[in-house]
Amino acid sequence: MPLTTALIDAFIKRYKREYDLYAKLASFVAGECQQLLQEHAIRGSVQWRPKAADRLKKKLLDQMRNGENAAEYTDVDSVYRVLKDLAGVRVTTYVESDRQKVVDLIVKRFGGFESDGSIKPDIKDSKTNYYRATHCLVKVTEEDLEGNNENLEDARCEIQVCSLLAHVYNEIEHDLRYKTLSGELEKHENGLLNILGKLTETGDTVITETLDAVKGRQQKNTAAFEDVHDFVSRTRQLFPQATDFGAYAGQLFDACMKLGIDNVDKLKEALKWDDNTPQRGFELAKKLAAKVNGPQDTYMNIYPTTSDLLLVLLVEDEERVNKLNEFYPKGYGKGRPRRLMVVARQLAELEDKK
Repeated sequence: MPLTTALIDAFIKRYKREYDLYAKLASFVAGECQQLLQEHAIRGSVQWRPKAADRLKKKLLDQMRNGENAAEYTDVDSVYRVLKDLAGVRVTTYVESDRQKVVDLIVKRFGGFESDGSIKPDIKDSKTNYYRATHCLVKVTEEDLEGNNENLEDARCEIQVCSLLAHVYNEIEHDLRYKTLSGELEKHENGLLNILGKLTETGDTVITETLDAVKGRQQKNTAAFEDVHDFVSRTRQLFPQATDFGAYAGQLFDACMKLGIDNVDKLKEALKWDDNTPQRGFELAKKLAAKVNGPQDTYMNIYPTTSDLLLVLLVEDEERVNKLNEFYPKGYGKGRPRRLMVVARQLAELEDKK
């Protein structure tokens, strides 16, 4: 049956009662996305929102007038199935090249609605203009359904991932092209949008080169690490095998700070550095990966081409692990085990079997 004003009113009335659920879901998913950026030293920002009831009603009234999705609407539950972004999160990366990295992390972190429980990312890049974004429809995992999160089971949240400059273009293009009340865009308006799109591509290159320049300056610094990005920039030089050193670097940076290892010289001193140290870390990470990695690409697997090769060197020392256990009681962070403490335990078990 097509939409009717009675069906729309019934949906809006129910949605207002459930609004807090979608606000909580969006907030939780956004918080986890922010942790992913921090943990993997990816520059970006995260925004979230539950859909406003008045905007939902306007959207549904528009669909009722133009017949959009008419065949899919049968009752109130069907409206929930059609509207996928009642809870929405946007992750904006500084550079376009990090978009896929974030999508891959989201796929690992959350559950999805495919038949096997996975997420199928939807790349929305347009072939006719400069719109660029990837959408992921996600749900929280079973391990997240604790305490106050119990009522979030199977609730849907849409995550949009794009670069900052792509977001600027996407918003302007969407507002002009789809929200206009005065007819179709004229030729010169489309031309201006194309110019803006080209500028975003050029701007992305400028941002990348600027961040590379910052890395070059940071690498010359010998003072205490300023943040996780500075930590990655300076420390990755020590480990040529770690082609993706930023991955999983967030907890590692935090651990180093708690241990008082706040610059490269102190790191080398702590690891009793010699020319073979990077290779030893690489081989140890590979050995541990061979023992503990599962068939799927998961959060708890070990990846020797990431900062894991420094992590295994850091936690192979029992005294340091004892100190970290004091900083991270029971080895747990919010909702999920502290990955570095799990690796420390796994490495200790590996060492016991030598």
